This record gives sequence, C-alpha cells and structure tokens, in this order.
Amino acid sequence: MKDELKINWTQLIGWFNLTLRQYNSKIPCLAYLSKGKKAQVQRIVNEMGTKKVLVDAVVKMASSDFLNGKIRSSLCPSGFVASFPWLTENNERLIDVANGKYDNPPEQELTAADLRRMEAEKREEEQRRRREQARRIEEEEHERLERQRQEARANAAKPEELQKIWAEIGLPPLRDNEKSPRERIFSKSKG
Repeated sequence: MKDELKINWTQLIGWFNLTLRQYNSKIPCLAYLSKGKKAQVQRIVNEMGTKKVLVDAVVKMASSDFLNGKIRSSLCPSGFVASFPWLTENNERLIDVANGKYDNPPEQELTAADLRRMEAEKREEEQRRRREQARRIEEEEHERLERQRQEARANAAKPEELQKIWAEIGLPPLRDNEKSPRERIFSKSKG
C-alpha cells in the first residue's frame, strides 16, 4: 500500500475558493468537507500518488466554460455547473478534467485574408446602414412635406371666408370677378 499523502483540509478549501474567484467561476465555493468526502478525496489522491492531479483538475474546472454553465445544450438548457463533489466523485472524472476533457476550445488565429474579409464585411454593413438611414430620412421628409401639403389644402381659405377676414382687418372686399392674392400668385406661377 502506498504512503498516505497528508492533505491540509483548511488550506485546500481556502485555495479552492480562491481559485474559483480568480477565474470568476460559477462553481459553488466550499464551506466545509464532510468526513466522507475527505476520505474519498484522500483515497483518490493516495491512489494517484500525487496532489498535482487534484490541483490541475480544480484549475481546469474553474476555467472551463462548459463546467461553469456558459455552454447550453438541449440536454441542459440552463448550462451545467460542476462542483467539488462532482469533480471528486471518482478517479476517472478527476483525471478527465485534469487531462483537459472539458477545456475551452483553442481560439483560432485569424489569417490576413480573414481580417480583410472581416474589414470588407464591416465596410459593407456600414454602407448598408448609411443607405438605410438615408432612405429613412428621405421617407420621413417626404411624409412631412405631404402632411404640410394636406394641411395647406385643408387650411386654404374659401373666398367667403376671405371676405370676412378682409373686412375685419379693414381691406376692401373682393369684387365678383377679382382673384384673391393667393389665386393671383398661383396663376402667375402657372402662366
């Protein structure tokens, strides 16, 4: 039988919680470990002969998008969030996490062609947005002018109303065959 590796449980809990905070993890912090969980973790560490696998697994678990519920699926629509009990349930799971089974996929490096394509798409989108904005402004202006025309037609004074208004301000009344100033202006511009 292998020698038992001594684990300081208070330090382990403090380090575990600090690691979660460093990675802004959604994994629940530990307040304590039951005697049963301590025995289980001690057994796993003793079987592996090193604490390094546990340390690596905790760091990888804290930094994994999948294990922090950031990746949703049809099986788990709210996202799966791991925990220390989940991690230490058995040797295989701990080893899987430590070996990178749940690591985030590597970010792909962009080539110069990718960057040119992205820039072209950005320019096209900006041009499309500007054209749409200009079209919207033109439509609004057209609608405003149409409303003004309709208001002007609705507010155009009839000859009998003009007679009243002119009489109120002291102008001589129109004769039957005389055009109003408005009609004179419009008849000049047409002719």
